[in-house]
Amino acid sequence: MDTLFVSDLHLSTERPGKIELFRQLFDGPARTARAVYILGDLFENFWVGNDERPPPAAEVIDVLRDCCRHNPEVYLVRGNRDLMLDRGFCTLTGCRLLGDEDVIHIDGQPALIMHGDLLCTRDRKYQLYRKFMETPFIRRLYLGLPYRLRVCLSRGLRPLLKKSAAAKPPEIIDADQAAVEAYMTGHGAGELIHGHTHRPGIHQFELNGQPARRIVLGDWYEEDSVLVCRNGERKLLRVQEYIKSAG
Repeated sequence: MDTLFVSDLHLSTERPGKIELFRQLFDGPARTARAVYILGDLFENFWVGNDERPPPAAEVIDVLRDCCRHNPEVYLVRGNRDLMLDRGFCTLTGCRLLGDEDVIHIDGQPALIMHGDLLCTRDRKYQLYRKFMETPFIRRLYLGLPYRLRVCLSRGLRPLLKKSAAAKPPEIIDADQAAVEAYMTGHGAGELIHGHTHRPGIHQFELNGQPARRIVLGDWYEEDSVLVCRNGERKLLRVQEYIKSAG
């Protein structure tokens, strides 16, 4: 049985083909997988609370709910677009919410999974922004605002963050190797799986004298990506390619 990982789907009505691809994956192979992990940024728009239902939120929630009726091993990690997501979303979908950094076991071996934004430690402005938004008082204050006001705030914040990211050198918004090694060592894991940077690849390196591996998932903007773990192998595939092979 396969263990599947996806991240940075950024689902939006502007890309209906990706919504359909998401439906094909979760109506198909995801239902019989050993486990499925969504490592953040499920939607393009910021998640502003569980009372949100603008397209494609309702459709995506329905697809996840149907999948979880067949496979209860569907897990979710928050991304930078999902910081306000909480266990209420799990009640809606049946997914299981994990911590921002969590250790799972694949084929009996520990693997650390994250969205990946916490690895970008050189981007100090973003790290300060995230720390501020994660303050319990700020979360309560924000989620207590009227729905329309939360939407207006998120719409105003999105272009500012996009402009800020565009002005930063690529190395600033990429994962820092020292942070990668610190997180992996701290969790006793020789493998790290994450998204966020939109730079898919499998990186081999040495950690504390032992072979280690960092797998970066691709985003679903122009292309798409799913990591398939099967019998000790790791393969980054296009989603349609995997669906065809699984069928």
